[in-house]
Amino acid sequence: MTSPSDNQGAYRIGAVARLTGISPDTLRIWERRYDIVDPQRTPKGGRLYSQQDVTRLTMIKTLVDQGYAISTVANLPADELNRRLNSAQPANLPPVGSGQHEVCVVGQAISVRACNAESMPPGLELAGAYTDLEAFLEDETGCDTLVVELPFLDRQIARELNNPVLWRRAQRIIVIYAFSPSNIISQLQRYGMHTLRAPVALDHIWQQCQLAQSRKVDWQPPEWNPKAASSEPVPPRRFNSEQLIYLSGVTTTLACECPHHMAGVIEQLAAFEDYSARCEVATKQDAALHGYLHQMTARARWLMEIALERLAEVENLSVPGPAPAAKND
Repeated sequence: MTSPSDNQGAYRIGAVARLTGISPDTLRIWERRYDIVDPQRTPKGGRLYSQQDVTRLTMIKTLVDQGYAISTVANLPADELNRRLNSAQPANLPPVGSGQHEVCVVGQAISVRACNAESMPPGLELAGAYTDLEAFLEDETGCDTLVVELPFLDRQIARELNNPVLWRRAQRIIVIYAFSPSNIISQLQRYGMHTLRAPVALDHIWQQCQLAQSRKVDWQPPEWNPKAASSEPVPPRRFNSEQLIYLSGVTTTLACECPHHMAGVIEQLAAFEDYSARCEVATKQDAALHGYLHQMTARARWLMEIALERLAEVENLSVPGPAPAAKND
């Protein structure tokens, strides 16, 4: 697990140039003349920059763009860099409430990059920029998409990100991270968050925010016609009873026993699917209603089976095939 104090190199010089706007040649000169950062080296001598390096370089580049001489800011501590940045009004925080897709960003580097970008893409509006989650929570600004940039993720951070207050303040949350165990990434995705592995160019982040505008799901199930039973075919079974029993008892790396629970849900849905198909009916409306229940249950069962197939694939579970039919002599 990477902790905030770790100075582990993550970004090569090309990635740092894209993230900070500092050309590789300028970056080398600043390092040689001012010891602006001290990147690690690969066995072949290539530079490897940490997340802290990227944040520091972004702040310094922003101050230089605002008119500071590089020699006057190159060796300032992070607190002083923050103070000077905060004393200036961000360049592109327009009035909120124009009806556009409002974005808030959280994180030292991304807040500096976002506030000093020349413009936002059409349809997007920067509603707020904050150095950390605490600063965002202290404010009352709401947004459509909240972008949170963190150097690493762990269980504690995952719990903090799943704060109900964040979900009340933002309709969608994008988490950008440098280091994280895969199970934490999966956990955030189960919470409904979108994750991006750093380094991520600002244009790509805005692109993800724009995609959120067109991803509002308004799925409607087929209407029930009380005068006629549906003639639409139902999806076929993807697992038989023996396979579900096997998956229900298999041991996996998941402590939550998802295969067991999912197999049980599918068995119940399949049982109700059969029941609704055989249920006695007295009128045409009864037939239409039970046909509708049968169709919708079959769809739910089919979706759960697809999810279970994906889970089995990720967990490398070998599901036994159906038993061969007996031969007649």
